[in-house]
Parts: sequence; C-alpha cells; structure tokens
Amino acid sequence: MPGRGKVFFAVAILFAALGLGSLEASEPRPNLLLITIDTLRPDRLGCYGSPYLKTPTIDKLAASGVVFSRAFAHTPLTLPSHTNILLGTTPLAHGVHDNGLFKVPEDLPNLATYLKQNGYATGAFIGAFALDSRFGLGRGFDAYDEDYGSGTDMGFRFAERKAEAVIGSALAWLNGRPGPWFAWVHCFDPHQPYEPPEPFLTRFKNDLYSGEVAYLDAALAKLMGFLESSGQVGRTVVIFTGDHGQSLGEHGESTHGYFAYDSTLWVPLIISAPGLKAGRVAENVCHIDIFPTVCDLVGLDRPAYLQGQSLLPAMRGRGLASLASRPIYIESLYAYYRRGLAPLRGFIEGSKKFIDLPIPEVYDLGTDFGEAHNLAGKDVSREQAELAALTQSESVRQASPRPGLRAEDLERLRSLGYMTGFQPPNRTNFGPADDPKALLPYYRKYEDAQDLYFRNETEETIGLLKELIREKPDFDMAYTLLAAIYEKQRRMTDIEAVLKAGFEANPKSYSLALEYGMALASVGRNDEAIRVLEKAAGMIDWDPELWNSFGLAYAGKGDLEDARTAYERALSLDPKSSVVLSRLGAVETELARKNNDGESLRRAMEHFKQAIESDPKDAEAYNGLGAAYGMVGDLDAAIACWGQAVAIDPGHRFALYNLGTAYLGKGDKTNARKYLEKYKELCYRGLPPDEKAALDALLERCR
Repeated sequence: MPGRGKVFFAVAILFAALGLGSLEASEPRPNLLLITIDTLRPDRLGCYGSPYLKTPTIDKLAASGVVFSRAFAHTPLTLPSHTNILLGTTPLAHGVHDNGLFKVPEDLPNLATYLKQNGYATGAFIGAFALDSRFGLGRGFDAYDEDYGSGTDMGFRFAERKAEAVIGSALAWLNGRPGPWFAWVHCFDPHQPYEPPEPFLTRFKNDLYSGEVAYLDAALAKLMGFLESSGQVGRTVVIFTGDHGQSLGEHGESTHGYFAYDSTLWVPLIISAPGLKAGRVAENVCHIDIFPTVCDLVGLDRPAYLQGQSLLPAMRGRGLASLASRPIYIESLYAYYRRGLAPLRGFIEGSKKFIDLPIPEVYDLGTDFGEAHNLAGKDVSREQAELAALTQSESVRQASPRPGLRAEDLERLRSLGYMTGFQPPNRTNFGPADDPKALLPYYRKYEDAQDLYFRNETEETIGLLKELIREKPDFDMAYTLLAAIYEKQRRMTDIEAVLKAGFEANPKSYSLALEYGMALASVGRNDEAIRVLEKAAGMIDWDPELWNSFGLAYAGKGDLEDARTAYERALSLDPKSSVVLSRLGAVETELARKNNDGESLRRAMEHFKQAIESDPKDAEAYNGLGAAYGMVGDLDAAIACWGQAVAIDPGHRFALYNLGTAYLGKGDKTNARKYLEKYKELCYRGLPPDEKAALDALLERCR
C-alpha cells in the first residue's frame, strides 16, 4: 500500500516518544477495554476526591493512568451519549438526540466497525435496554450481549441486569481469547431506582446512590483482576468513563435529561495504557475525544470524519492550549421532543458555559462550577453567534425521529416515560413561557411522584399525580403514569376515565391518543378506539404499536381483513415482534376457519412459529399454533403446543381448556379432568350460564 511505511514509521516514533514502545510488524496491537458506567457522578469516586465513599478498584486504575478532571458529556441521556462516544461525533452529525425516538444511522461507522476492520475481535456487554442493539449501536460487534431479560416487576424503569452479570458475560467472552480484542462493558447500576445489593444496601441505607457506586466498584474488581491474572495489563488500553451524571436535586432536577448543568454533564474519564505515565489533565475534554485517542493509543490512523481531538498530547503535557480554547457542544432536547418546549443547546469553552434558552444562562465554571450565579446580561448575541457557528460546523445531517423499533421495545420506552408526551416540534419561535425552567415545578412534582412509586407508596403517588393534573391539566405524563398505576390495580373504569380526560386536555399528545385508543379497544369499544387511533396516526404513523392497536380494534369488531392489514403494517415496522406475529396468526386462523382457506392457515402456522422463535416464552403463540394443528387434525402436535403454553403460563385459560377437550377426545379422561378442573377453578365464576353447563357436562364425561 502506498505510504504504508511512512505511516508505520510515524506511529512507531510516536509510541517510542511516549515510552509505550514501538509496534513491531509481528507484534499485535494493544487490546482495548472500554468501561462506561451509566449515571455516574465523578464526586462519588475516590480519585475525584469523594467524601461519600471509597472506590478502591476505580482508584487503583486511576493511580496507574491519567485522570481528566474536567471531562464532559455532550448530552445527559444514555443512547445519545454512547453514540457520541462510539461514533466520535456529536448529535449534530449523527442525529441521535434522545432515547427511544432515534436510531443510529446504519451508514455511519463506529469504533467497533473500525477496529474490526483492523483485525480486532469485538464484544459488547450491555447492562440495560436503553442500549439494546435495535437502537443501532450493535454494528461491528462480533458479540453484542444484552441478556438483561424482558421486563421487571414494576413499570417506569428499564429492563436491566446487575454489574456482576454484565462482567460475568464479558469474562466468559474474554477468557482464553487471543488479542487484539475490543471489549465494551456497560454497567447501569447507578441509574434510578437505586437498589444496591447487600451489604451495600445496609451500609448506604441513607445514600442508596452511593451504595450503587460502591457495589459497582466491587464488581469491577473481577474484571480488572482478570487483566492482571491473565497477564494482559501490559498490553491493554483501559478507558473508564460515565455516559452522564445525576442531578440528585441540584437545580431542582432529581435525575437527568431535563437540563444540561454540570451535575449531569460532568463525567469521570480515566485512561490507562501500557507504558503511559500516571497523571492528571485539568483542561476541558469531552466524549468525542475518546475515539481519536484510541486510534493513537493502538497505532491506527484517525478517520477523517471524527470531530474530537486525540488526548494523547495532553496526557504528555502538550497541546493543552488547543483544548482550552475550543468550544464543546452540549444539548438536552428531551423537553423539546417530548414537551414541545424550547430546545436547550449551548457550549463550554474554557471556564465559560453558555446555555441558549429564552432565558439564557452564562456561567464561569472556574469560580462557579455548581452554576449558581447566572452571568447572562441582556445581550448574549455574541454567545449566540458562536453557538450558531459551532452548530453549523458540526452539523452533517438533518435528523428526525426514526422508525424501526419493536412493539415490545416501544412499550418499554413508553412505560418509562420515554415515549410519553412525544409531540413533534412544529415551531421555531419560543418565549420565556417555553423555557424548560418555567415548567420545572411541575416536572419536579412528577419526578417526586415517580420516586414515591419506586418506594411502593402507591396511594401517595396517586394523590400527587391527581394534584399535578389539577394544577397543570396539560402535563400529559401525569395521566399516563396514573393510568399505568390503575392498570396494575385492574381499575379498568378509572384507566379509561383518566386517559379520556388526559386526551381531551392534551389533544396533540401522541402517547395519550395511543393509550386511550388501546384502552377503548381493550373494553370492546372498537369504533371509538379506531377514531382515537386515527388521530394518533395523524401525529406519528411509524409506531408499530399503533398498528398493533388498530389490529386489535378491527379484530374485536370482526373486521378480520382490516385487522390483518393493520397487523401486517405493524410487522413491516417490527418484523420480529412476537406479539404482532401471534395476533396476526390468530386473525389468519380465524379467516381460515371462516373461509375454509388452507393458505391462510398455512400462513398462520408460519407466523406462530416465527413468534415462538422470536420469544420462546410466548404462551399465546404456542396456544395459537396448537389450535392450528388441531384444525389440520394433528392432535398430538396440538397437545404438545398447548402443554408448552401451560408450562409457560400455568393460568392460561384457553390452553387449559384446549388441553382438557383434546385429552378427552383421545380418551385420556385423567388428563382431561386435570386440565378442565384447573380451568373451572380459574374461570367458572365469570362464565355465562350456558358455558358453565357445557363445562360441567365435559367434566361429567371425564368421570
């Protein structure tokens, strides 16, 4: 390759100058271990002077590496922040501004694809659903381990797994693996709700957030111990950072994502590499600097599209002036995309921080790192011009919310509030009333309600949400959380009432239109449901759950062809949704029965099988497949499917009834009676008189 010798020679000189040793042609490149911790404040780490707890594992890493005192995230949300890290560009370039509503563009390379092209084995080990591969960060990874389960016992939270489980998966992949490898380990534990295991739960009972960090530090000891015991410390680059911080009440924000103060943008950053001298860097650095720094540390050319700077010169004590003088772009568009409020954008440059809002903010981080004193005067045109120039220079593509998420995924995001209140921005002029600060008292009350909910103080949660609705009828998130609580309490009438009131008060809220339409369909008011869902479709038509709900309503009123069309539309947006596949199979089964249509039955069986492949624990799919087998006369296969449904869900009434009648048809009265009696135990009181009589007759035949 032309110029290869010159490039290699330059890299070899660079490594020699750093004391890292030159890379011989036969010598493998260093491994890379990237550790990202969700929602981690630097002031909870000993190496950052924490008064709250000890973090010996992380502090040991810091003692052998370089600690960056002023590292900043560009966005205080999980998916955008990790996209910044792995793509080496800001949201202005990659277009991912929020969790759930955006997907990383498929045409953009990332750190994994680049390292894989250069001979690295690549593995990612993910702690929570926010970084699920379907959001687009899985490209380039040989393994993308996201085994965090399908849900939790409480709504409004991510499906997640503990740090020990994440690290255990990473160690299983790393054990015996020759280099060079790139392993990304993501731990979610410091994220709300704070539930550290013992002994940290007791030890930090008055500061559970710190307890989560202490547990995390203990869990990381196994990972760092592996590098030592396997002799790979001397050939592994380790980068440790957080995706964003946590406000913990500062500036009136208890969590993150709403504002962009340093309580949520300031993150730890520690880099350790073979031969690298320990030290500290006080200048401002940011997440997009990580990718180019990795390139220098492992001896690869930096891709031209990267927007950050390599930190290697700074770690040598050089090039600090360029870091001090450059602006770092920041944004927090959660309230913009979900509440229709003014977009929050700004920059950090040296000790100056500018937040461009209808009520602008300027801070001197050198003397006021806590941002207590707003220095903005009446004229911030100079700062606005600088932000406009920065925005223009880093903007590559115009972004918009992207389709392609599975129905189950959107439901999880919706339950967390991430889909709640999504109202596509339709204006560009904003006044002081649109400043996120103006809505803060209501948002804080909503956060307080969530905190109560996490503590299982349900009645107090309900009371606070009702109070919020009275004070701010157009605060749509309050309605959806209240409806979710009522759903857990099976208060169906109350669910419909609160969603109706919410939709009437918030006619532009997509989530309320969708949830209200779903609620109407679930109680059989299908024509009303369809009218409401049509209004939702006028706002967003790429949500597969919308078309899934249309299918449910059409099926409920007997319009099977329209139901099939709706489910097929949902499936085109979400090809692996077990829920949609199973419901489509059920409609096709009914069409086959109604029209004596063998092709519809064949397609139904195929869709049921695809649903089971997508989710092996889908009892509905097994029950439907059993019914299809029964229709073609394969009673043994039908019984096997219904048996699987009951094994997954022992209270699945349809599968129980089907098993009972199938065994009776085969003359096996013992099994027939067992399943029919279980069905009677669960369902008898709710059956109409004729069905009770029919069930009693079947049981009599079993005797």
